[in-house]
Amino acid sequence: MEIFFLIIPALVVFFIALIPTLKFQWPLSWDIYYHAHMAHLYLEQGFTYFDALTYAPFGRPIFYPPLFQYILAFWGVLFNQDFLTVARVSQPFFAFFVLLSFTYVTYKIYNICVAFFAGFLTMSTSLIHRFVLPIPENLALIIFPITIYLYYWSIKDNNYRYALFSGILAGIIFLVHSLSILILVMVITVFTVSILILKRKINLKHFWIFLISTLLVGSIWWLPLLLKNGFVFISPPNQVAGLGVYLLMLGVPSVILMPIGGYLILKRREIKDLLVLTWFLSILFLANIYLLGIDVLSERILTFAVFPLAIIAGLGLDYVRTHFNRKLFYSLAALILVAVIFTGAYYMSYTKPLVNPSEIDVANWFKANGDSQGVVVSSNYKLDPVIVAVARQPVATGGYDNGRLNSLDIGKYINGNFAKSDVISDKVGYIVLDVGMETPPYFTLVYQNERYMVFRLEVEV
Repeated sequence: MEIFFLIIPALVVFFIALIPTLKFQWPLSWDIYYHAHMAHLYLEQGFTYFDALTYAPFGRPIFYPPLFQYILAFWGVLFNQDFLTVARVSQPFFAFFVLLSFTYVTYKIYNICVAFFAGFLTMSTSLIHRFVLPIPENLALIIFPITIYLYYWSIKDNNYRYALFSGILAGIIFLVHSLSILILVMVITVFTVSILILKRKINLKHFWIFLISTLLVGSIWWLPLLLKNGFVFISPPNQVAGLGVYLLMLGVPSVILMPIGGYLILKRREIKDLLVLTWFLSILFLANIYLLGIDVLSERILTFAVFPLAIIAGLGLDYVRTHFNRKLFYSLAALILVAVIFTGAYYMSYTKPLVNPSEIDVANWFKANGDSQGVVVSSNYKLDPVIVAVARQPVATGGYDNGRLNSLDIGKYINGNFAKSDVISDKVGYIVLDVGMETPPYFTLVYQNERYMVFRLEVEV
C-alpha cells in the first residue's frame, strides 16, 4: 500500500506532462538542440573534445559534460529515431522519475505521509515545466536526491560504503551537468559543517570518501579536457528573481506550510532535519549571491530548492495530521491536493516549445539546401543550435557558451558593414535576418517565411 501512495505523485506528473508533449511535435526545450547536435557529433567522430560546427569557423573545445548526450545518442540508435523525437517522447518520463526519486528519498528519510504530500506540493511551483524538459539537468535531478540520501545514510549508520556509493553517483552527475554537481557538493559540505558545529560528533572520513570518489569518477572526462585546454568559463548573464516571482517558483502552498515544518525542524534538530534545512538554505543563498556581485541564473538554481522546501511543507502538513483535529487535516489535505494538481496542470497547459515553427522551417531549409560548409550568421542567437542540430550546418554561435575561445563579429554582418574580404576570411556562406531587415551586400535572398529571411553568398564573390 505504501508503494502505491509513493508512486501516485509521479504518475500524476507523468499525465500532466503529456499535455504539452502530445500538443506539440517538437521538444519543449531550446537547450535540447545543442545536446542533439552533440549526440550527432559523437556518433560521427567518436570520442572528441572539439566541436568544429559551433562558433565556426574557429570551433571550440567541448566544455559540456558528455554523458547525457551519449545516452541520447544510444536511445536514438536503439529505437532508430531522430534525437529530437527521442527527446520529445522522453519528456513525461523525465517528469515521472524526477518526482519518483524525490518522493522515494523523502519516504526513506521521514515517512510515507510526508513523501506523499511533498511530492504533490512540488506541482504548485511555476518551475514544474522544467521537470519535463529533456535536458541534462533533469537527469541530474533524478540522481541528486539519491546521492544526498546515501551520504546522509553513511553519516547516520557510520558506514563508509554509502559514502562511496554517494560519491560515485555524484561523479556521474559531474559527467552530466556542471551546475548540479556544484550545488550538490555545496549542500553536502554545508550539511557536514552544520553537523560538526551543532552535533560536534561526525566522522569526516565520510566526507572525504564522498569528495574523492566524486572527483575520481568526474576526472574520467574532465581531467583530460582541462589538461588539454585549461579552464574556459564564461559567466552567464545575471538573472534576478523578485519576491513575487520567488513565491511562484517555490510554490505558494509550500511557502504557506513552511513555518509549521520549519518550527518542527528547529525544535528537533535531528540529523535528517539538518539535512533538509541546509539543503534548502544553502541553495537559497547561492541563488542570491548576485548581491555580492556574482552573476547567477537564479531560476535554474531555485529549481533545486523546490524539493527541500516541499519536504519542509510536507512535514508541516504531517504535523497537522498528528497534532490537530483529523477533520481539519483531511479538509486541508484535500484542498491542497486539488489546488496543486490544478496548478500544475495550469502551468503545464501554458508550456510550449521555446523554438517556434519559423525557426524549425529555417533549419529544415538548411537541411534540404545547405552546403554543410558555409558558416551561418543569424540575427537571432536562438536559431544557431536549431540549425546545427537539424541540418549539421556550421553556425557562428551555437547555444551553450562555455569553451568559446574565438567568435565572429556577428554585428557587422547583421548590419551589412562588411567587405568581401571579411566574407572570405570568415567563411560566411549564409546570413539569416529577421523579416524587414535590409538585404546584406554580396548575398541573395533564397528563402523567407513569416519571421526570417535566408540569404546565400553570391557565387561570383
